[in-house]
Amino acid sequence: MWKNNFKTAWRNILNNKIFSAINIFGLSLGLVCCILMLLFIQHELSYDKFHANAKNIYRVTSIAEGPTGKTNLAVTPSAWVPLMKKDYPEIKQYVRLLKDEKSIVGETGKEQSFVKGLLFADSTFFDVFSFKLLKGNPANALSQPNTIVLTTETAKRYFGNTDPIGKTLEATTGFTSTITVQVTGVVDEPPANSHVKFGGLVSISTLGDISNLWAYHMYHTYVVLADGTSTNSLEAKFKDFTEKYINHNPNADGKQEIYLQPITDIHLHSQMVGELEANGDITYVYVFSGIALFVLLIACLNFMNLSTVRSLKRAKEVGLRKVVGAERKQLIKQFLAESILVSFFALILSLVIVVLILPVFNQLSERTLSINFTGNYNYILFLILLTFLVGIASGIYPATVLSSFKPVEVLKGSFQKSIKGNSLRKVLVTLQFIISIALIASTILVYKQLQFVQNKKLGFDKEKVVVVTIQRNADVKKLDAFKTSLTNTPGVLSVAAASTIPSTTIPVNLVHEESADKNRSMQMLFVDHDFVKTMQMNLLAGRNFSKSYSTDDAEGFIINNEAVKQLGWQTPKNAIGKSFQWVMPDTVLKNGKIIGVVEDFNITPLKSAVQPLVMHILPRRFQYLYVRLNTENALSSN
Repeated sequence: MWKNNFKTAWRNILNNKIFSAINIFGLSLGLVCCILMLLFIQHELSYDKFHANAKNIYRVTSIAEGPTGKTNLAVTPSAWVPLMKKDYPEIKQYVRLLKDEKSIVGETGKEQSFVKGLLFADSTFFDVFSFKLLKGNPANALSQPNTIVLTTETAKRYFGNTDPIGKTLEATTGFTSTITVQVTGVVDEPPANSHVKFGGLVSISTLGDISNLWAYHMYHTYVVLADGTSTNSLEAKFKDFTEKYINHNPNADGKQEIYLQPITDIHLHSQMVGELEANGDITYVYVFSGIALFVLLIACLNFMNLSTVRSLKRAKEVGLRKVVGAERKQLIKQFLAESILVSFFALILSLVIVVLILPVFNQLSERTLSINFTGNYNYILFLILLTFLVGIASGIYPATVLSSFKPVEVLKGSFQKSIKGNSLRKVLVTLQFIISIALIASTILVYKQLQFVQNKKLGFDKEKVVVVTIQRNADVKKLDAFKTSLTNTPGVLSVAAASTIPSTTIPVNLVHEESADKNRSMQMLFVDHDFVKTMQMNLLAGRNFSKSYSTDDAEGFIINNEAVKQLGWQTPKNAIGKSFQWVMPDTVLKNGKIIGVVEDFNITPLKSAVQPLVMHILPRRFQYLYVRLNTENALSSN
């Protein structure tokens, strides 16, 4: 029966080529939108699920209490998790990661280059995560100090097609001086749906003893829990942990609430301070799902309206079929077969369109999406089921209307369209317009919101500023000469150097002021004398760094207004001249005073609080040059 129905449907499609083409193209556009959104959603929901122990891997996070409220931190001190594993048998294994944004790596005596996202990691890295180690032993690849595991791309860059195992490299990082490391493994590139991305792994033991770093919130800590462990019960036990190890510890930095976050939730449900990378947002998944559904609904409604409008032309066909004995349910099956066939033609066309526009969509979404049907049976089954449902949804009303015609009235020529049919068509057309207007209005709203974000006051002026990466530990005299050369270039207003691009990736360091009994964690930016001027930051009190003051290099600190509040100084003016230190738990790295207070940087996500920031001069940490132009193309024209 269905075979004959589809044969008849095929003949009807061929006999009404223009009408069929309009329906197929309309449905295909809806399916294109749906398939693209499905690819995006599937990618977003798949983050970190490739790990074998994904359901048992959790990130240790904390909420730090300060004078101005609580701050959600994705990072913890290094001292916490070894004691957690000792005290709580629910924790089977752990790994700590410390990210260096850009490290300089290369063979001794040869040209060196940047490696983005070098991670210091415990030897248990491959016990916790399921990244594929292609060469080396996962049990001991990171067990010894000064060892490194390279990704395939990084290994090829330095060693070509030769085996890198056992060879040595020089590495200069933000946490070490120039060190020699031995290659002990090669790991496959981290997949696109991993929130942990890296260009290489260095053994964390290279940093020395980190067991006493109680207030250095810099480490991303992951634990593997035993099967059946209740995270709520374990989190409740962490209250005893904080009371035992943190609350009365003079080296810690205040009260902490400790939580466990599923690794599969990090990408879509986490916007904390200190994230490894900029995460996505579950809101986008909901929004794109809604858009895909509404666009597909518009296409289905359009199919219904065109089919019912054409019903008069098919009235005689229906009348004759009924005269020769066709039942209504047989006619419904016939018209549904036709709509399903149209849907599958639309699916084929939509897949062709998706393949053609996917590169553009990847650029817009900043993803590496692809259609892969090999072994992806769930995806294929979903597309077939979706197309079948679209065919049923699009054709059920026209089939019901067409099969309801009375043959006597049709053959006599006295057939009239029913009032009910007219009314429903009007409702469908109105619904199409409502959905279209809603989508257009939403697009305008999102555009305006993006414009607001782009024009939002950041505390510095990012317009007409070019960022240039430089070699860390660059010779100070050569760097000054290069800055002078750039400054003398027509179109360049000023040039400054800094350690990090202003963003959530600014590292956290320990600071201390004389009236406090504990160290505090604050984001720290190392800058030169010209940074505040070049970035056109607003000074609320005090002064900028100046070469006229010889003590600024060794003693000067500039903080933001949020740091003033958290240190309890009430107003920016009160902070000027206060003693201030950059410290490690047992060492004072820099002793000086506050010389200026700037307006807060708005560098964190909009729904997060502004973080306390400290700036001071430290040339050996400089990694970026900020070049302010007076025209958009000043450098390109010279």
